[in-house]
Amino acid sequence: MLYFRANKLSDIQDVFNPNPLEDMRAIETFYQDATEARTGDMYSGFVEKMELLLEDSHNSLIHKLFVGHAGVGKTTELYRLYHGAEAKGFLSCFGRCDIDLDSGDIEYTDVLLYLLDLLVRKACDSHLKISQRIVKNIENYWNTDVELSKTISLQAEAEISGSFQTETGIGKIAKLLAGVRAILKNSAESKKVIRTKVEPRSSELIAQIKDVIEEIRTQLSQSGRPGIPFVILDGLDKIPLEQARKIFKENGSRFQNLQIHLLVTFPISLSYTPEYKDIQIWFPNPAKLPMIKLRSWQNGAYLQGYTEGAQTLKNIVQKRAELSLFAEDALDELITYTGGYLRDLFRCICEAALRARLRKSPRIELPDARKALEVLESDINGRYSGEFIGKMQEIYRGEKYVSSSEEITTLLQSGVVLEYNGTRWCDLHPLAEKWLLQNGKITP
Repeated sequence: MLYFRANKLSDIQDVFNPNPLEDMRAIETFYQDATEARTGDMYSGFVEKMELLLEDSHNSLIHKLFVGHAGVGKTTELYRLYHGAEAKGFLSCFGRCDIDLDSGDIEYTDVLLYLLDLLVRKACDSHLKISQRIVKNIENYWNTDVELSKTISLQAEAEISGSFQTETGIGKIAKLLAGVRAILKNSAESKKVIRTKVEPRSSELIAQIKDVIEEIRTQLSQSGRPGIPFVILDGLDKIPLEQARKIFKENGSRFQNLQIHLLVTFPISLSYTPEYKDIQIWFPNPAKLPMIKLRSWQNGAYLQGYTEGAQTLKNIVQKRAELSLFAEDALDELITYTGGYLRDLFRCICEAALRARLRKSPRIELPDARKALEVLESDINGRYSGEFIGKMQEIYRGEKYVSSSEEITTLLQSGVVLEYNGTRWCDLHPLAEKWLLQNGKITP
């Protein structure tokens, strides 16, 4: 990660890469608060509210969903929260399910195993102890089944060979679980074996997680630290909807009695289905991170003179680059037609910068911005078929309340329709709206 503002176009690719801000130096360098432009209320900051909730929840547990479009900035907010919780003494675990697991194929047992893995690794790194009884229970869980034991030893050799044999106690099971994690990510056949063997014994697995949590909690309390571990699971918003339904609805109860604070990202499209109400039994009071809105929809019309969103996006750009690298009309065009979607804005800035460099120009001009937007426009308008145009026409004409229809679910999932304010109002992505109007697919 680089920690400087771009002052020439050759810096753009590095400072506008789409990766989240992970460490505190990057956050301090590049982060721009956008709470008011997202929610309409400067006192609705997700991280700030969560920090207070953690501080106030001494005996009650927080099990919460975090909802928002992919690429809207959720992971950066979660890293901010993670570092803040660590600074306040919480034992905090940050899990990237989209990196450490196979985000295209995840079952609830994978998530439980990953939770155990995160807690054991954190306990090991924090020099906490896990009793020999629990270590033995975890070892026996994998060793008493011959096929399961063989699968681990064959497929995870790189992770658990060598030093594994000399490890004892918590270090030994940390290595063992690292091998399991490697299989869940990389080996489809071995993953099937693990799931087949683990699912009928999931109650034993949950009991092991509870035992580990109890030992961690006891030692945290004895040391004067907040006694409830805090686990963040990011990346579950990217998994297929059917698998999300199985994890959160059909098996959500399996997470309920874990004595931890648990924050989990969740697919925004699934939040507009009838199942969402049932899922909130296990994960009440979900939080949303809306888009940065460029237009404010109030009482059936756009609010005239609203500029907060555009200015916020300009401030975000200015945190990363000298504004002299952009012709004013070029930056305005990039902001206007990416709809407050940070990932799209960064993508187009990078594309426009490359074109400007090929022209030997020291800055991005309006034609560079428009060519970059054309590429994104083609992408976005290839994500839906003609059957959705009727619903898009309705949204364009003013029916901006998000329903639980299958059409809306699909359009939200594809990023063709964007949700704003976290209050169930949506709008067409500006490039979808532009293309549909220009081609006579919808009419004013």
